[in-house]
Amino acid sequence: MYKRLRLLSSLALLIFLFPGLAIAANETLATVTLENGAKVRLNDDFTWEYVILETLPATTSETSAQTTTAITTIAVGTTSTTNTATQAARQTMTASAMSQAELLKSTAKSGVKVSFAKSEWDEDGRLGLTFDLASSSSEHYVMIEMDVTLYDDSGKKLKTETIKVWQAIFRSPDTYLRKGENRQSRTFWLEGIDANQWSKQLLSLKIGEMNSRM
Repeated sequence: MYKRLRLLSSLALLIFLFPGLAIAANETLATVTLENGAKVRLNDDFTWEYVILETLPATTSETSAQTTTAITTIAVGTTSTTNTATQAARQTMTASAMSQAELLKSTAKSGVKVSFAKSEWDEDGRLGLTFDLASSSSEHYVMIEMDVTLYDDSGKKLKTETIKVWQAIFRSPDTYLRKGENRQSRTFWLEGIDANQWSKQLLSLKIGEMNSRM
């Protein structure tokens, strides 16, 4: 009962912030369509996440299942995926996510915001990604892990890389990410991405494990 009240309170706050919402709810969560067309899922653990992926059935005679939907965390919480139609199914971004792609280039958790800063290519054809970090937390973070998912220009999921977007130097407090600080990550080099298929720079971010020290 207490969880449900908290859920309804969170939903009421979203309605207050975005007055033109279309809402579908069940016993444990609500899915909200914002005025800009983006869909948000409100979880029963009081986290929220953009709905950005749909899983399309494989184009074979044996596949007749309907399209299912995958949920990817952007602000807080965890990634979850509904039952997929088949192992051969293809994940692609929804039309709404494609039109609101800039929203997916930043994420936040526990007072830390991470945003996509820039990309570059080296002479070996590797893709380099750099991120900006900002903290409003009282914690002193020494390690922040993040999943980076890349999509081609049609919205098809290419790959997910798990990186340590922030890694402090052992026993060097000046390298900790502290409250009020803005830092830039090192450049992370990814292989296997075709530059001709990534001109729209489509990606999504999700913060995972975070370690802090006093």
